[in-house]
Amino acid sequence: MGKSFSKIYPQKWVQIAILIGFCIILYFLNLGRWDLWSPDEPRYAQVAKEMINRGDWILMHYNGNTYADKPPLFFWLIAFSSFLWQGFSSFSVRFPAAFFGTLTVILTFFLGKTLYSSRTGFLSGLILATSLEFSYLSTRANIDTTLTFLTTASLLCFFQWYRRGQDKAKDMKKVELGVKVEEKAKMRNLLIYGFYIGMALATLAKGPVGFILPLSVSLIYLVFQKDWGGMRRMRLLSGMALFLVIVLLWYLPALFEGGEDYLQATLFKHSIDRYAQGWSKGRPIYYYLYNFPIDFLPWVFFIPAAVAYGFSREKVEKRGEFLFLFMWFALIFIFFSLSKGKRAIYLLPLYPAVSLMVGKLWDDFISTPMDHFRNAWISVPLYGLMGVVLVSGAALPWVLSIKFPSYLPYGLPITFLLVGGSLVMFVLYRFKNYGAILFLLIGMVAGGYFYTSRVIFPLVNQYKSARFLSQEITARIQPGEKLAVYGRVSTGPFNYYTGIVPILDLADMRDLFSILESSERIFCLLEYKDFSQFRKMEGRPKVQLISRRMVGDDEIVLVSNR
Repeated sequence: MGKSFSKIYPQKWVQIAILIGFCIILYFLNLGRWDLWSPDEPRYAQVAKEMINRGDWILMHYNGNTYADKPPLFFWLIAFSSFLWQGFSSFSVRFPAAFFGTLTVILTFFLGKTLYSSRTGFLSGLILATSLEFSYLSTRANIDTTLTFLTTASLLCFFQWYRRGQDKAKDMKKVELGVKVEEKAKMRNLLIYGFYIGMALATLAKGPVGFILPLSVSLIYLVFQKDWGGMRRMRLLSGMALFLVIVLLWYLPALFEGGEDYLQATLFKHSIDRYAQGWSKGRPIYYYLYNFPIDFLPWVFFIPAAVAYGFSREKVEKRGEFLFLFMWFALIFIFFSLSKGKRAIYLLPLYPAVSLMVGKLWDDFISTPMDHFRNAWISVPLYGLMGVVLVSGAALPWVLSIKFPSYLPYGLPITFLLVGGSLVMFVLYRFKNYGAILFLLIGMVAGGYFYTSRVIFPLVNQYKSARFLSQEITARIQPGEKLAVYGRVSTGPFNYYTGIVPILDLADMRDLFSILESSERIFCLLEYKDFSQFRKMEGRPKVQLISRRMVGDDEIVLVSNR
C-alpha cells in the first residue's frame, strides 16, 4: 500500500501543480457570485476605495475620517487588485485573500518538504486548503490569509536557516568536494533576513502580531533546543534594524500626517488596549477550546493522534521538526487565548502548523505499518468522524424542513454527499484502503464547500448583503440630503454600495432625535429593535418607515423624517 501510494505523484512539480489547480477551483472559480458581506468585507473595500479617491496611500480614511484600525498593506493589495481587474467588485476585493490563501497552501507544501518529505507537504497542503475556516477566509476579503502567508513565509525562512546552520558536518565534507562554504553562508544570511522581512510585511498587514508571533515561536524554539549559539547567529540587531526600516518607511510619514491622535490610536487603542482590555470582541479565556475545533473541521479529529504520534518513541529522530510545529501551534493558541478580544479568524496563522502535524500523521498512517499505534489513536477518531458525518447528513433534511423549508431541495446534495461518503469511508476502512479514505475525505470537504459557496451563498445573498437596501437609498435620496446610521449599524456597507461619504454616525438617542427634527430631509438606518424602542418614546419626531430588510444577522430599517 505504501509503495503504490508513493508512486501516485512522484514529482514535486506535479504535486505543486495539483495544489495550485485545486485552490483555483476551490477559491477563485465564481468568487464574485455573491456580494461583500459585513462586518469586514465592505469596510475594507471602502478603505481601499477612499485611498484611491483621495490619492492618499499613507494615511487611510474610512467614511471620510482617519482610519487607524489596521496598517495599509492589505488595502494596497485591494487597490492594486481593483486596478488589475478594472474596478471594484466582489471578485477584485476578494482576490488578494484567495491569492494569498493559495500561496499559503504552497508554502505549507514547501515547509512539509523541508521538515519531512514532499509527500507530507502535499498532503498537508490539501488538509490546510480544506480546513473549514481557512477555506472560508480564502474566499472572503479578510486580512488574515495575507497575515498567515507572511508569518508562514517568515517561519519557513527561519527553519531553513536553522537547519542549514546545524549541518556543519556536511558543509565540511562539501569543502573537500570543492563546494564553497561561503556560498551556503550567503544563502543562510538571505534566509535569516527573509525571516525579518516577512515579519515586517506581516506587521504592515495587521500590526504588532505580525512580528510577535514568528519572533516568539523562533526564539522559544531555540530556548527549548538549548541552542544559545543559534540566538547569537540570528542577527537580531541587524535583523530588527531591517524590520524597523521597512515598517517605519510607512509609519513615520503616517505619523507626520496623522499626528498624535494617530499615534495614540495605532500604538495603544488598536493594539495594546484591544489585547489587554478586550473592548472589541471580548470573550472568555476558554473561547478557542470550543471554537477552534469547529473551525478546523474535519481534521480536528486527528489532532490528538498527531500530537501523540509526534512525541512518540517512533519519531525520536524527527522530534526537533515536530517540536517546531507544535510550538508554533501552541504558542499562537495560548497567545490569543490570553487576549481579552477574540475572534475565530485570529488563530489562522497556526493553521499551517497544525495541518503539517496532521499531514505527517496521515502520510505515515498510509505509507508505513502503524498497527500498534493505529488502534489506540487513529481508529477511534476515524470512526467518530464517520459517525458524525453520517448523523449530520441524515439530520440535515429534518433541520431544513423545520427551520428553512424552502431551502430543503438545496440541502439534499449535501445530504447525499455526507451520508454516501461516510458509508464509503466505512467500507474502505474495512479493506484498509487508507489512502482512498484520505482523498475521499478531501474530496467531500472540497465538494461540499464548493457547492455551499457557489450555490447556497448566492441564494442567501439577498439576506446578507447591504446592496439591496443601498439601492433603495440611492433611488430616493437627492443631492444635498443626508444619510445617517444609528447604534450598531456600520457605515461601511452603505458607504460602499451607495457611494455616500460621509454618512453621519449617531451613537446617542438624543443625537437621533436632534437630526430627525432637522428642517432638511434626513434618511436614517437603524436596527429594528432600536426602531421599536424609538416608536415607544414620547415626544419623538415623526418618521416614515421606508424599508425593512435583513442585512447579515441584523434586521435593518430605513426611515426618513420627510
